[in-house]
Amino acid sequence: AVAGVLGIDLQKAILSLNNFSGTWRRFEYKGKTKNKALVYDDYAHNPQKIQALLLGTREKHPKKRIIAVFQPHLYSRTKTLLKPLSESFAVADLVILAPIFPAREAPDPKISSEILLRAIRKNHKDKILRHIARFEDIIDFLNKESDKNDVILTIGAGDIYKIAEKIVKNDK
Repeated sequence: AVAGVLGIDLQKAILSLNNFSGTWRRFEYKGKTKNKALVYDDYAHNPQKIQALLLGTREKHPKKRIIAVFQPHLYSRTKTLLKPLSESFAVADLVILAPIFPAREAPDPKISSEILLRAIRKNHKDKILRHIARFEDIIDFLNKESDKNDVILTIGAGDIYKIAEKIVKNDK
């Protein structure tokens, strides 16, 4: 409809849409791990976007285990949104928390990924949760613990996407 209004040839519009691979860091398919787990990356860093991502993933992959690898963004945001963040992982089967990405902020001893993990545990007692402090250890964990029945999501506005890039076999 927009192409028609703008006077763009319909066949060119269709071809462009067919070739559109999606937006960078929005449910971006990165590939498969050596164990054949699917890997996606997403910039989601607030509770509503995390919930939407997880619900969309469940809809697309209803029979797979969802592994959410989340890197909270900013100490202040994590502290302010602690309760809604702790409620936003209901759809995930396994949640791995990386340390908070500080960006422009100094560390705040009153908030951490461990505190967020405890809050998630209160809301989701049956959830499998892990706090893993180093990216290398997260990569090792995912390489050992994931398989073809899993979807791994790296989630956050920081540098968590590096984990997705390191675990894929590059066979998109």
